[in-house]
Amino acid sequence: MKNPVPYVRQRPDSYWEIVYDDPTTGKKKRKATGSKDQAEAEKKLSEFDPVVTADAVDPEAPRLRRRKDGYWETVWVEDGKTRRKSHGTRLEVEANPAHDIFVKELSKPEIPSRPTIAWVVDQYYDYICREKPEKTSGPMAANVGPLKEHLGHLHWDEIVQDTVDEYVEWRMEKPRWKAHQDFNGQYGKTSRNTACKDLRTLRAALNRARKNRYTSYPPDFAIKEGEPVRETKVWLTAEELERMIAACEPKPIFVNGKKVDRERDRSHLEAFLLIAHATGARKEAILSLTWDQVYIPEPVLKKASEIRSTIAHDADGNEAIPHKSALLEYENSPLNYETGENVRGAYIDFGAGSGNKRRPQIPISQNWRLMNYLLSGGDREQPYVISYKGKPVKSLKKGLAEVAREAGVDKPVSHHTMKRTAITHMVRAGVPFNIIAEAVNTTEEVLKKHYSMHRPDIEEALGDALSIR
Repeated sequence: MKNPVPYVRQRPDSYWEIVYDDPTTGKKKRKATGSKDQAEAEKKLSEFDPVVTADAVDPEAPRLRRRKDGYWETVWVEDGKTRRKSHGTRLEVEANPAHDIFVKELSKPEIPSRPTIAWVVDQYYDYICREKPEKTSGPMAANVGPLKEHLGHLHWDEIVQDTVDEYVEWRMEKPRWKAHQDFNGQYGKTSRNTACKDLRTLRAALNRARKNRYTSYPPDFAIKEGEPVRETKVWLTAEELERMIAACEPKPIFVNGKKVDRERDRSHLEAFLLIAHATGARKEAILSLTWDQVYIPEPVLKKASEIRSTIAHDADGNEAIPHKSALLEYENSPLNYETGENVRGAYIDFGAGSGNKRRPQIPISQNWRLMNYLLSGGDREQPYVISYKGKPVKSLKKGLAEVAREAGVDKPVSHHTMKRTAITHMVRAGVPFNIIAEAVNTTEEVLKKHYSMHRPDIEEALGDALSIR
């Protein structure tokens, strides 16, 4: 008597499988349960639907299976022939990721005989998303979209100089995206520099396509750059910085004229201002800073004096022996709130950077206000020194602009403004360039190029030599 289908049966390797009739072909099919437990196999049988399985499973699609010798392999059908790829392991936990990687290799898109720009740009952007960090791939989406919109239908060999010049004109008529609107809500037009950035992305995509032999020759169009962006030299005075830090203080929040039961939290902005001004570090280094990268020497116990306690009595009048207590005296305290002195040797290790974006170890003992924040402020229930509502912060661009506006600072304040401010204050204080270069981990040549106008010795040396009375 035949068994009713579907049913479960145990294979020679002790694994259970489901046997069923394929509703499409009527042939007997088997589906592994991946379990040696009969109860678990019965449970999977109760949830099994042959119709759904027949619709969902492509018989030619790659699938993972165990051979009779216990090794795992991927089996698929290609050009009508069954192919096999052994993964060289008897462990399923090792075979699964190997199978997934191999399937991705098999599923690479078919290379068209004459790729379009949309296809070339998509391949390049997929590569960037896989290989580069999110801070690189994320902004590139703003360049990929317009390229596909205007040039996507063209083939790669149709991109000539006239096509590129026409794209620049079209792009400069497009409105800017919402984050760049002015205070009156006007978006304005896209700049030539933005259009050129799109074209640099296109050129990189075509160059990579040539290296992968998707195309026959590299791009040969020229990019006519716009006017160079004027480098800003904005920095904050000590008084402006004090006003911005004061604007970060907690304040009550009012909704429709009524005070709500919570205060405005700007501690993350205050922390950024203090750390940036004390170290001159870059935004990425500060926002990724964790508590274990901050080193402050521990105080040393100097003396422990026993405190004599008076005899106490309980409610029934009996003598109660009080707990012994001691007065602890420390030396080398991180902060002495009576004298205002700081301990020496505290520093922040910003870790390893990449390329020319080096990250230094910067002493912070001289900065009383920052030391006070690091000892008594911040959220230590999560790893990052700068956090907001328990989560790390990616950007403070809007927050800094809002604080500057509230503090009456009529300057475009950004993350890099604080680095310029820190270096400017050091230069104006007469700190030599070689010391500043070591502190902020940059070169003396860069400092002399951008900050020489702040040197007090130059101003003193020139004196009245170039003045007109």
